[in-house]
Amino acid sequence: MRPWTALVPCSLLLVACAGGTTSRVTPPTTSPLTVTSSPEIAPLVETRHWNLGPVADIAVGQDSVYLLYSPPTSEGALANSTDTRLARIDRASGVVVTVGPFPFARHIALAGSVLWIGPNNQYQGTSAPDSRMLVGVDARTLDTLQKLTLPAESSQTQLVANLASDSNSVWVAYGSHIYRMAAASGRTLASRSIDGIATGIALEPAGRRLYVAIDGLTAAVSATITEFDAATLQPLVSAATGGAGLGGPQVAAGANDLWVSYATGMLGQVEHRQASNLAELPIAFALHSNGVHVFQASGIVWVIDTMAGELICLDPETGAARATWATREGGVVAGDGTGTYFGDIMGVGSLQPDARCR
Repeated sequence: MRPWTALVPCSLLLVACAGGTTSRVTPPTTSPLTVTSSPEIAPLVETRHWNLGPVADIAVGQDSVYLLYSPPTSEGALANSTDTRLARIDRASGVVVTVGPFPFARHIALAGSVLWIGPNNQYQGTSAPDSRMLVGVDARTLDTLQKLTLPAESSQTQLVANLASDSNSVWVAYGSHIYRMAAASGRTLASRSIDGIATGIALEPAGRRLYVAIDGLTAAVSATITEFDAATLQPLVSAATGGAGLGGPQVAAGANDLWVSYATGMLGQVEHRQASNLAELPIAFALHSNGVHVFQASGIVWVIDTMAGELICLDPETGAARATWATREGGVVAGDGTGTYFGDIMGVGSLQPDARCR
């Protein structure tokens, strides 16, 4: 166990910052956007679209939608880790405000009034400070409130700060450690080490159970999913899964279940597991390409298969595909009871979930 507080002042920086970023306001694109597809798969229709560039992650608040994205360049829509920006979209008016850049930013999580931005090192073994910088941003003004430098990790693989949050806490799974921090201050409330490298994190809706996906780094060492007590970070149960040495598994938590996705090298796999003991449940639609990623948003189980160019909603009990749409490269889904948002290589759009997905 290696708590952040033991690393002050060398590895933990607290910086008050009200400037240093550039913001702009842009109107929304009001015309719906349709992605064409073959007759067998329905076109994806968005009720509104914001053409910002490749989207890395989305967080949804009551009044605003937040996303990390890369502005298009002269070479077109290409993800750029050193020029990642943060956008806030007003859900009522559609107006966009952007700030940045936030180099190496990869994930965002809304925790009360603070939006936390988690980095990734993208290039194996990189030690640039920005690739370990966790940033807290005021959710209303987008002013940077503080910056925390994550401890250096010995592993030479790609490391991503995976984030989960509620109104009081933000959880960070980075490298071989997990941290629970106070939402507003970033103060470390609990921490622990894990056996492997964290590749995904999910908090169940009630906020009691935290799931962390862990890569075993080689095919000979199993990837795992571990369920923790969210408050104390004490492990409750662990189970082996797939994806070892191939980027590891990803997780999406529901009230009573957990969905898992991972690459196998030849195909991609989706699993459905019980929340209490992580026992695997039968699923009707399990095999995809290596680009598979599962989400739970707006009460719906979503699968994005980036290599196949498909967005799929699943039956939450059987895992059978209820509806499928064609998509462009990339894909992130987020939402709540009043709206669903889909991000891809071109930007983000609002979706009206098909009645078949309910």
